[in-house]
Formats: sequence, structure tokens, C-alpha cells
Amino acid sequence: MHLILILLFTLYSTAVNATEVSITIEKDIYHYAQIILGDQSVHDIKDFNHPLCQRDVVEFVLIQKALKLGGIDLKFNFHLGNYDARNIKLLINGLLLVGFDTIWLQTAKKYSSKLYISDPIIRKGEYVAGVYTKKNNLKAMKDKIDSGLSKVTFVSSSAWHADWHTLKALKPKSLVDESDWIVMAKMVSRGWVDAMLVPFNNQIPFQYSGNGYSIEAINGIKVPLQDSRHFAVSRSHPLAEQTFLALQSGIKKLRAQGFIEQAYRQCGFFNDTVNDWRAILPQNTPE
Repeated sequence: MHLILILLFTLYSTAVNATEVSITIEKDIYHYAQIILGDQSVHDIKDFNHPLCQRDVVEFVLIQKALKLGGIDLKFNFHLGNYDARNIKLLINGLLLVGFDTIWLQTAKKYSSKLYISDPIIRKGEYVAGVYTKKNNLKAMKDKIDSGLSKVTFVSSSAWHADWHTLKALKPKSLVDESDWIVMAKMVSRGWVDAMLVPFNNQIPFQYSGNGYSIEAINGIKVPLQDSRHFAVSRSHPLAEQTFLALQSGIKKLRAQGFIEQAYRQCGFFNDTVNDWRAILPQNTPE
């Protein structure tokens, strides 16, 4: 707890200094972004066709491009770690100006008095996930899923509104709550749970690998998630209003340029390969 308080104080004290702003970001996403960018700036990159690219990396670029296009010049001081579950708390308390990862609308709306919510970055119906499992379990898992999810165990996070409520409505054998994505992938890789929902990328077959995990999408099966995703700006931060106005302006320009869809498509998140795959949909998705 003491270390967290020190971090929060550091984030706040740094953020109020003119245009230098502290940003928390997942360590792996930051490093993937640096590899993909190479010697390019986030404002110059046009090609996201890279095996390490994924949704989070695209959004790392999109938000920085949008803010600059919108007319605000911020210098970002990145704090690397596992912040996925903590960022919403930092935002609502004004200790983080803006999240570099989009959040589900249904989650953002719970804190609408504390957050400015951007126009949609991923519009409702555009987010389609694959069912990922360990590589030597693909056929067995597909056979199980063909007869329904009642025999399949999943891991997800209750903080991810659309993922969690979609899975609950699909009624798997069990659903484990875990806040850290890498821990989830390791649980699946080690066979502790059968599967997890993960966006598609531009690798065929669709797969994600890292230190201690390797997971692959089950061919022919997809799960559409019925919500939109947005960037959030803390209303309590000293730079809140000007940042939000710039963000909204920049998003409109990127949308008009076709850059948002282009980036997601190049990284494989929007993927024509899965257009004809069988969609697993719950009869009723709870709010």
C-alpha cells in the first residue's frame, strides 16, 4: 500500500507541471510499441502490419496522434507495470489524466460523473474475439465447444464488462476472475483453465506468445462482444477539459481520414479472415 501511495503522489505531482504528464501503461504493450515504431514517431507511423501488433498497441498510437491533432502538446512520462486493473481508480481520483487503453462504455458510464468519455474508438459490433487455448488442445476444445460451453472452463476479468457478461451469459463450466492478462494466458497455457477470449491479430494461425505462455485461437469460432470502447479522461485532473476537447477533435479527424479503421485492420483486430466463422452468441447478455 505504501508503494502505491508513493506512485500516486508521483503521478499527481508530475502531471501538474505544465505539459509533462505521467501515463501508466502495461510493460509489454509499451515494449511492443517501441519495437513496432522503430525509429518512427507515433505521429508518423502508417503501417501496423507487424507480428507484435495488437489492439493495445494501436491505441497507444491513436490517442497520442489524436491529442496532437486536436491541438494540445503534451510530453508523456511513462510508468511501466501491470496497471490494467488500477487505471480506472487512478482516473476517477484525478491521479491519471487519460487512459491509453480504451474501456468499455458500460464500464465508463458507471463513473460518468468522474470521467469524460470520448467518442467511440471501437464501435458497437466491431469487437470480435477468438476463443484461445493451448496449442496441443485445439481439437479437443473445438469438439467440446461444438456441443456448447457447459464443458469448458474460462478465465476473464470481471472488470471487463463486455467479456465478463458475455461469458456469464454463455454459461461455461466455470469462469475464473483474474485481473492480469498475462496471468490469464499462463493459466490457459498450463491447462489450469481451458480457454480465454482474445482479439484476433495479423498472424495466421492466430496466436499470442510470450514469457511463459503460448495460446492459439480455435479455428472457425468467434465471439462478438456487444459494446463500444472509448478513451477516458479524468474530470478531476487539472488538464482535464483542454485534454478532452483536444482528444475529441483529434478523434474526429482520425475517423475522417480512415486512420482508425486502417490501423485496426492492419494489426488484424478487424479481420476479414473470420467473417464466415461461426459466431457464438448468448441468448440474453445481462447489463
